[in-house]
Amino acid sequence: MWRSLLDIVFPPYCILCRNYVPVVACGLCDACLAAFDEERRRPFCPACGRTVGRFGVFDGSCRGCLEERLRFARIARVGEYRDGLGALVRAYKYNGRTRLEPLLSGWLAEAIAATPWSSSVEAVVSVPTHWRHGIGRPLHAADPLADRVAKAMALPRPRVLRRVRAGPHQIGLSYSDRAANVRGAFAMRRGVTMNGARLLLLDDVKTTGATLNECARVLRAGGAAEVFAAVVVTVFMDDPPPIDRA
Repeated sequence: MWRSLLDIVFPPYCILCRNYVPVVACGLCDACLAAFDEERRRPFCPACGRTVGRFGVFDGSCRGCLEERLRFARIARVGEYRDGLGALVRAYKYNGRTRLEPLLSGWLAEAIAATPWSSSVEAVVSVPTHWRHGIGRPLHAADPLADRVAKAMALPRPRVLRRVRAGPHQIGLSYSDRAANVRGAFAMRRGVTMNGARLLLLDDVKTTGATLNECARVLRAGGAAEVFAAVVVTVFMDDPPPIDRA
């Protein structure tokens, strides 16, 4: 009864199309949810996460990452930042739409489960943030998403990484500047050893991969045998600007 009265006073609207239509628990209408099926089915490179054509991957890599030195073994993703998924990530990270968390983490868990390496993962870790970067932001998306993914996969969720240096935000930096910005910014927590563990490193957005690469390097130096990566969305330097806080 109270929900019905609340809907009369504050009619529910889809947070994506903004139409006043019936919505599900995540705040999206059925039409918008259906539109994401195509985005999630787009083929991508299993090494770097870039969207590719039907024959865009050769010997496990695409042309875009053949010369890249990737520290993580393989990557899973939900889709691209440039489409509707980008709007969902912005709404979740910057506008406090936490109702999207189960949806995004569920899609991410499905994307991971579809990979040939998911069964070898032994624990889920997230890319940490520095406390200074948390000022003015509703949440650090990687942590709650990793919590839910770990629960869905029935895996431990150890806090093994820490960010020891804040540095400027990555937004707007060039490829080389991004790599320099995160170099030495992460470290293993004191007393933690990996002892040959196979880890899943999770973040919300991958642009150049500099952050994932640095975290994977630290994890492998700390004893991890293999590090896989997973992100909600990928965006590359030749794509449209990745962050729009409007």
